[in-house]
Amino acid sequence: MTEVPPPTRRGRKDTPASGDDTAAGGRAEDSAPAAPGAASTAGTIAAPAGGGAVPATAASGTAVSGSSVPLFDDDPERLPTAQLEMAAFGDHLIPYVPPVPPAPPSLAPWALALATLALLGSLFTGWLLPLGVTGVVLATLSLRRPHDSRRAAVWALCLAVLSLVFSVGWLVWGFSQLAVV
Repeated sequence: MTEVPPPTRRGRKDTPASGDDTAAGGRAEDSAPAAPGAASTAGTIAAPAGGGAVPATAASGTAVSGSSVPLFDDDPERLPTAQLEMAAFGDHLIPYVPPVPPAPPSLAPWALALATLALLGSLFTGWLLPLGVTGVVLATLSLRRPHDSRRAAVWALCLAVLSLVFSVGWLVWGFSQLAVV
């Protein structure tokens, strides 16, 4: 024997509504309309704001059968604690697209500033050789990053290499002077 599943909320909405509420499982005296603000003689109390009649047993706190619970406007058979009929899949869902992470700060300006300082320092002394090496490393890293300015990175690399040439020149000249003494 196969059991017929209960109709869904959408299925109940699609069926043409007849004026007879007793076919939906309610009793004739429960479905009788009550005047707002007045109590009927069938043991109901008028609900606030004309929302329909509430059974007197529900107002007193005793057990109430399912057919005497106040009804919803859009679905007369749906209880307030009923499960929602939502699909967790389908075209109505918008796929999550994470935001684009911000680009890391550019190394090209720092490499250019360091290479300029290394070049200025290498004009006077050779002991700023590590500053020029750091400028070369930063300029090379900046050239490998796609979002950094290539023009600034190339300038930084050229100036840093030039500062290395001057620093090495100063160091070679300085050490050659020590051997004379």
